Amino acid sequence: MAERLALIAKYTLGLAMAGIIYAMFLVVPQYVGLGEAGRIIIVHVPTAWVTSAAFALSAIYSIVYLRTRSPLHDASAVSAAEVGMLFCIFATVTGAIFAEVVWGTFWNWDPRETTILVLLLIYAAYFALRSSIDDGARRRRLSAVYNIFACVTMPFLLFVAPRVADSTLHPNCAFLQGSKCEGVSLDLNGAKISQLGDVVVELKAVERVGELTRAVVEVRMPGLTEYADLAPTMDSEGKAADRPEFPGQSFRMVLIEADPQAGTARVNMQAPGTGLLSNQRTLWVFLASNVTFGLLALWIFRIRATILQVSARLQTTEAL
Repeated sequence: MAERLALIAKYTLGLAMAGIIYAMFLVVPQYVGLGEAGRIIIVHVPTAWVTSAAFALSAIYSIVYLRTRSPLHDASAVSAAEVGMLFCIFATVTGAIFAEVVWGTFWNWDPRETTILVLLLIYAAYFALRSSIDDGARRRRLSAVYNIFACVTMPFLLFVAPRVADSTLHPNCAFLQGSKCEGVSLDLNGAKISQLGDVVVELKAVERVGELTRAVVEVRMPGLTEYADLAPTMDSEGKAADRPEFPGQSFRMVLIEADPQAGTARVNMQAPGTGLLSNQRTLWVFLASNVTFGLLALWIFRIRATILQVSARLQTTEAL
């Protein structure tokens, strides 16, 4: 009976994954400003969340191991860390694909890209530590302590550091309604050069043109090989009017604040249109994707944990 239920669950999970992929391309509508690239949120964000959950679960098992000294708990900690590493790589790859489509390059050293790379290196060091110690008990003890400290860094790297960065290309305001995208402040008489992510922006002029206020901003794309002057405007009520596109990208420059007399302006990089998750079909597919990827991670974890636990039991038996 248990085997039949496991088989049914496996096929159900497979059908669910196939359904998510189908819905991502044929059910979810295009996002205004990002086109087909916006669909990747259906897999990119859930894999990032699964990464966080798996690394947290691994740390919990490491804490339990330090209390019980049971090799089985250590095996579970390793299994969860492996699942976290797998999904972290997947989140990084899907993010790089999005970056290539929208920003024109796979890697921009955006704060979120940089911090997830650091997280990958931290957990790569965890596995390197385990492979470098021959004594089983010492390996389990030291790696458990390291794993706990590694997990402590995860919230800072994934949720804190990217949000305190001065600028980022990561499209919070493009995807999630209510997200804060402060932009950068430019001053003709002071700090007239700044960065939006890895795009260098320089304020050239702030002027009144009829009923509009216009800022002329020179942008230098990654590698500083491509220059362009963009002229975003805002109306008399302070609402953005003209939103010129960045060269070779789907994002636009928006003028948030401007004072011609003081020679100051605040600009930001945004995608036009409504929030991606405001569409009901997209929202339901997104939620289903989170559940499905979570179950997939749990299934992989159970298989891997069972294998490592059997190996741990055999090693314990041989030692006796």
